[in-house]
Order: sequence, then structure tokens, then C-alpha cells
Amino acid sequence: MQKRIDEIQSKYREWCELLPQLEADIARWKHAASLMQDMDDFYTNEYQVCHQAIEEGADVDLRTQGEYSIMSEDALWNALGEFHQLAWEHLRSSVNALDRYQG
Repeated sequence: MQKRIDEIQSKYREWCELLPQLEADIARWKHAASLMQDMDDFYTNEYQVCHQAIEEGADVDLRTQGEYSIMSEDALWNALGEFHQLAWEHLRSSVNALDRYQG
């Protein structure tokens, strides 16, 4: 019995250490969702116009700090896909955790 109590106490201690990180993760996730919304809006409403202007010779500096340019063919599209994949993983994980406690 003592061994089991110690084991669960250790898990509880680990949970207590993880909780602030998980709360911070929620804030980071919300920030990421906001970034993605802005990028999705640009991709949906402005990308083609910008792309066409660049194709026609608009003087635009597309140098980056190492990441792909948002004007490259797939940068935003891939980022949106990665975000949606992560969102589904978060949703499934959350639903699975909640389903365990339904009466």
C-alpha cells in the first residue's frame, strides 16, 4: 500500500509542477491561433493580389530571417495545414480526457 501511495504522490507532485506550464501552453495556443487567423485572412484576401503585383515587377523585398517567405508558393498553406493538424490533435486529446469522466 505504501508503495502505491508514494507512486501516486509522485504523480501528483509532477502534475503540480506541470500545471503552470499547461496554463502557459493555453495562452501560447491562443496566441498561435490569433497569428494563424491573421495569416489565413491574408492568404484568403490579399495573397493573390500581392503575388500578381510581384509577378508584374512590384519592388518588394522578400528577404527573411531564415524562414520561408510568405510569398513562396506553399509557406502559408503549409503553416495553415500544420496548425489544423495540431488543432485536431489537441481536440482529440481533450475529448479523450473528458470522456473518461462521463458518468
